[in-house]
Order: sequence, then structure tokens, then C-alpha cells
Amino acid sequence: MNKILLALQYWEGDKAQAMRLARLVADLEPRHCENADFLFVSRFDCAHDNETILYVQKKFNVHTHVNRHRRGTGWPHGCNDLWFGTMDHVYSFCEAKRMPPYKAILTFEADACPLVPNWIRELSGAWDAQQERTITKVFGPRVQWPLPHINGNALFGGDMLTLHKLSRQIGGCPPDKGWDFILAKEFKQMGWADCPLMKSEWQCKTMPEAAIEAYRAAGVVFLHGVKDDSVLTEVRKRFVG
Repeated sequence: MNKILLALQYWEGDKAQAMRLARLVADLEPRHCENADFLFVSRFDCAHDNETILYVQKKFNVHTHVNRHRRGTGWPHGCNDLWFGTMDHVYSFCEAKRMPPYKAILTFEADACPLVPNWIRELSGAWDAQQERTITKVFGPRVQWPLPHINGNALFGGDMLTLHKLSRQIGGCPPDKGWDFILAKEFKQMGWADCPLMKSEWQCKTMPEAAIEAYRAAGVVFLHGVKDDSVLTEVRKRFVG
């Protein structure tokens, strides 16, 4: 279990940006990635983009899933069902040995973006170092509003006990609040920690290049929460061309 699984979740409304993100993730890799595999997860009413899947396959082992068994829509119900469906799929397929085991699952969305080419290796190493300090099952950007919690664009333990707890024992949450906020108490009990390499902005419409570079200078390798493509565009211009 040396790899992490990059689980990108999207619906029709943010599919175009999610596909741009997936292609950027592939383009940042100089060769076929040995540290992570890729999982495309679409909402029940959203088809995958086969051209992007083929593109990403040049750099990653790729899995796909359409979340047909959960029908939530809107915010936060649709987001909640998509995340639980992702974890349920990973648990089911790992249990059936249809997917390899992973040390951690990174669930992320279209408004997230890596900031540097070596971000996967950095996050993978940070996960390993955190496990040496203390058992941690939820590792991501801690946010304070409305109460302290780890934003859902984060790393989650890929061991079967953790996946079973998330997908079978918890398995869902009320539809009126975001799952990452609702489950803060459970995540804290499981073992959570702030990852200094990951940051989350709340309802950030756009971000100037100077602010992106400031995050990068502070050691941040993964940023969530910027709603437009300003971060995607800056990272591509800087590192891909």
C-alpha cells in the first residue's frame, strides 16, 4: 500500500473544469506516475469524458465510476452523496480485489488544484511522516468556519477498516449540511490532523497570480476553493507552457 488514489469527483455543472484539472494533473507528471493512481467519479446523471480519460491514462493507472446508486443533487446533498458513493466504490472494489490497496485516498473536486509539479510526491511523503507521528485517518486543510473541521478535499486512510467505517458504518449524513462539517466529531475521533501542504479558501471567486505565488512560497502544494480557472491557468502557464 505505497500509492495514493486521486479521486476526482464532479457533476455536469463543473465537469468542464474538472476535466481541465485532470489534464493538468497528467501534464504535471514527467512520466507514468508511480506514486498514485487516478479515479474519475461522476454524479449519477453525468457521463464521463472518454477523451480526458484516455489523456490521463498516458500518465496514470485509471479507474472510473458513475455514482448511480446515490441520487442526491444540489448543495450540499449532491456533494454528500458523491463523496459517500466514492468511498463506497473504493471499499467495494478493494474488498473484491478489483482495485489494488491504497495507503490513502485523496478526494478532490473541480475547484481544487495542485500548485507544483511534485505535489503528489510531497503529499505522499507528508502522509507517511504524519503516520510516524501518530495514527491519522483524515489529513487535510483545517478550516475554522463555521466550526473547526477538515475540508473534504483531503487525504483519507485507505486501509479496509477505515474504508469500512466511512462507507458502511457511517455511510451517509443529513442532506442539509456538508459531510465534512457534519462528520468533524467522527473524524477527530478517528484521528485527524491539519496538513500544512494543503489549504482551503471559502467561496473564493478568483485568485491573482501574486496570491497563488504566496501560497507556493509558503510551501503549499495543493489549494482548494477558488471557483474560477485562475489557479489552473497560472499553474499551467508556469509549469507546462
